[in-house]
Amino acid sequence: MENLDVVIPRPQTIISAPGVLKVESVGEVIAGEGLERFAAVIVRNAGIMGLDFTQGGVPVKLELSPEIKVESFELDISPAEVKISGGDMAGVFYGAGAFEQLLCAAVARGTRNAEIPCGKIVDSPRFSYRGFMLDSARHFQSVETIKSVLALMAKLRLNVFHWHLCDSQGFRTESKLFPELNTLGTMKPGFYTSEDIAEIRAFAAECFITIIPEIEMPGHSQGLLALHPELCCDPGNPGKEFCLAKPEVRTFLEKLITEFAAHFPDAKVMHLGGDEADTAHWNECPECQKLMKEKGYDDIRKLENDFMNDMAAFVRSLGITPVTWFTGSVMEQSTIIQVWRSIWELKETLKNGNRMIFSVHDQLYLDYPASAAEPFENWMLVLTESGVYNTEPFAAWEKDIGDLLLGPETCLWTETVPDHRIMAKLNPRIYAFCETAWSQAKRKEWYNYVHRKEVLSACGWFDLKAL
Repeated sequence: MENLDVVIPRPQTIISAPGVLKVESVGEVIAGEGLERFAAVIVRNAGIMGLDFTQGGVPVKLELSPEIKVESFELDISPAEVKISGGDMAGVFYGAGAFEQLLCAAVARGTRNAEIPCGKIVDSPRFSYRGFMLDSARHFQSVETIKSVLALMAKLRLNVFHWHLCDSQGFRTESKLFPELNTLGTMKPGFYTSEDIAEIRAFAAECFITIIPEIEMPGHSQGLLALHPELCCDPGNPGKEFCLAKPEVRTFLEKLITEFAAHFPDAKVMHLGGDEADTAHWNECPECQKLMKEKGYDDIRKLENDFMNDMAAFVRSLGITPVTWFTGSVMEQSTIIQVWRSIWELKETLKNGNRMIFSVHDQLYLDYPASAAEPFENWMLVLTESGVYNTEPFAAWEKDIGDLLLGPETCLWTETVPDHRIMAKLNPRIYAFCETAWSQAKRKEWYNYVHRKEVLSACGWFDLKAL
């Protein structure tokens, strides 16, 4: 291996130094308190590569350092030792992953005479929010598939799992208050029990991944309203939207949200959907029209905005921060807005000062085909790996947005993606995305990325387990 520049996502700083580390001279991993499981993973993966890191020799040292920022790390390689320092446990985990990439590339032709150049990698994430959204409402995925996705995210330093669990086609979290909801599942039946969710939450925590669960309203609710037509404007023709005027709608949703939130007791953020609601039923509804006139509104969307702000306020009363998809309406400033239709939504949201997540569809929706050979909807564009890689979450007004942009999130909607195709839809485009989410813009170079990815693929790093 000629240099240290094989890591994905690409580090912020790489400093070369004289000399090399003979890989076979490494003999033990020394872990600071609480870091033992990371040492065990390094020993295990080294063993898979044909190396024994339990015999004594040049040490690999894992430590926490208060001088390093959270999620950040320093990897220092010399002939005498390897030192991996992190600002927190996640930082050590990411640093250990970077070392394993270097190690795997070094032994691609076997362990004999394998060496790693000496030097130092200093790295920090560009964005604190590095998200992936999976739609489990349309096609249902097994617990094993979800955990495989989380493990892949961990390898790529993605730290937010936005879990879309409710839509017209399915309600996927166990409901004891309204058990009829768990009969939904037009594409594939199934729901996650309390035990399933606890297992997934625990695994995500091991991966340093935060889960943001999503429940949909006021649209995307056709299946639910077919079971509870009293909650729509016209029970004889339920449609997909909750009635905006009926008090019982808010009562029902507050109970449902409370139960939904209980599945995720450590969640600090919840997504409420809020997009793509059709106004046709509201325009014909006497109760909605009466309420709109009482409020002095000339547009039904203003009534919809009141509804979403009320639901967001209820979520805040539970101690949870709400997120909604961008609709053009003004949400209370503490609500996070996920922009998805156009980069110009950043500028519109900026006017109200809400924090934002960047998920513009034609740049970051992985349900879009990577090639024309895939099944896809006729309105979808082809989204190549290079298209994802060249995504830039900021525009000309970057200085104005500042810290209001939390970070980017790539999304996989599953109308045309059954369980067995999930990983095929992610790979390799999610590798490209991780560099958009983690690496500094000035460090991104497409052909350099392709080279690093091919090196790591050829040496087998993508086959190693992160945990």
